[in-house]
Amino acid sequence: DAALGAFSEVVQQEPEEADAWANVAAVHMHNKKPSEAYPALNESLKYNRNNWRVWTSKLYTCIDLEKYDEAIQACHTLMDLRTKKGNAVTPLEEKCVRAIVGGVLNDLQNPSDDYAVDSARRSLSRAYQLLDRLSTEFKGEAWVWETMAYFNERVGRDEHVLENLMKEYRALQALPGWERDEVQVKKVVQVATQITHFQKLDGGKENLVKCKFMLRGTINKVKSVHVDDSTLPVELERLKAALEEVEALLKP
Repeated sequence: DAALGAFSEVVQQEPEEADAWANVAAVHMHNKKPSEAYPALNESLKYNRNNWRVWTSKLYTCIDLEKYDEAIQACHTLMDLRTKKGNAVTPLEEKCVRAIVGGVLNDLQNPSDDYAVDSARRSLSRAYQLLDRLSTEFKGEAWVWETMAYFNERVGRDEHVLENLMKEYRALQALPGWERDEVQVKKVVQVATQITHFQKLDGGKENLVKCKFMLRGTINKVKSVHVDDSTLPVELERLKAALEEVEALLKP
């Protein structure tokens, strides 16, 4: 590869040139060789730790290589840089956070030995710290609460799942015009159904009453933008069925 040869020659002549190392890494990433890109990215960051694009490349590479602790570190660094530089740094991507959380949970579920178990537990703690920070800095993002709920359910923190789902529901409801967007309606129906599941398990009358009003309000909100019931999203039938179940549980 001519480009790789040219950039490699530059780093040999100027080994402290951060951009040159970044260019070498970019070629390897383009060629889908993350294991070759990884050391070049580390060399680039050794000489310039404030280049958010290189940190983003390292984030992608570490996810590909299943180096989740380093991927988490890259996430924190990117958030720090965004705090300092504002919109010049792109926001942390949802798909990256989901990949990290899923990878860490899978490592814990399928360890190769005792050392791997201890390592996975440390990574789990770091993943939770990342989610906790995201929930503070991006609390209006529904996907953050969805990911937090998934994480807590997988690790057995059931007492936190309902709270996460409620915050996800409120974040989705805060989106202007969600009731007109087919994709957003599906998301709202999904989380409302999950909330109903947990409220039914709880069985408390007060929570069931709140759940009834939530379901009824969601149904009415979607219906309000449809003049003809024949155009209502099919997903709404799930909410109607859930509402009937909750109302049955509330009957004396």
